[in-house]
Formats: sequence, C-alpha cells, structure tokens
Amino acid sequence: MELIPTFFGLSPNYKPILHNQIFELVYYGKGGFNWNDVYNMPVWLRIFYYKKIDETLTKQKKAQETKTQSAKKPKINRPAI
Repeated sequence: MELIPTFFGLSPNYKPILHNQIFELVYYGKGGFNWNDVYNMPVWLRIFYYKKIDETLTKQKKAQETKTQSAKKPKINRPAI
C-alpha cells in the first residue's frame, strides 16, 4: 500500500524539473546566476528568467538558421552582356 501525503507539498516528480531549471539558468545565464541563488529564488522569478533565456536562445537559433540558409543559396555568376 502506497502512502499518499495528506499535507501540502511538492510531488516527487517536481525535483527533476526544479534541478533542470537550476542547471539551465546557471549554464545559459553565463555567470549571471549561481546554484544557491537560483535554488532560493522565488518560483515566479525563476520561471520569468527561465522563459527569458528560452526566448533568447530561440531567437538566436532562428537567426543562425536564417544566416545559414542565406549562405547556402548558390550565387549564379552570369557574364555581362
């Protein structure tokens, strides 16, 4: 029989989510955050920064893809008439 907590608390599957967010904020924050600061940060603020980093990385990825696509287009050299 599995015991289900009767008090308010976080579910066991929240821990990997929390630590993944901490890792990504510290790693992609480029020195702006340390582990202790992110761990003790209010949830709403951690989610705000997490979303901002995600938006920034998505924009960078799109810009890189656009740059790569434009570089791949073959240029046809036609002689002047």
